[in-house]
Amino acid sequence: MRHPRTPMAALAAVALALTAGLSACASSSSGGGAARRQADVLTAEELEKWSNEDLYDLLQRVRPNWLQSRATYTGIGRQEISVVLDGTIQQGGLDVLRGFRAGDAREVRLMNARDATTLYGTGMSAGAIVIYTRRGPG
Repeated sequence: MRHPRTPMAALAAVALALTAGLSACASSSSGGGAARRQADVLTAEELEKWSNEDLYDLLQRVRPNWLQSRATYTGIGRQEISVVLDGTIQQGGLDVLRGFRAGDAREVRLMNARDATTLYGTGMSAGAIVIYTRRGPG
């Protein structure tokens, strides 16, 4: 014998089904289709297209939001987004990107403040642009 559902129970069942369906879509991939572009990563394939440009100009062209000011004010002063090259924090902020060719990188990643602080220590409250070179570790 089937029990009648109340409107709230029916609504909850629909919401649960939709949530399960959305999470399944988010975690599955078609396998055969084109790779989905990640907003926080520039891959070697993408970098190769612009290999003769400096990273600053490239980011201005393809990921301009990475260069927007994320400066934060802390108890020790103002901190701006950091640049990390093959695991080493660079001095000079975003200007470091001007002296680095896109073709020399195998991956460039925008890292949020929490993840950057976890990996590289304090002083990363505005996040980091992390560059992995072709000659570097990894």
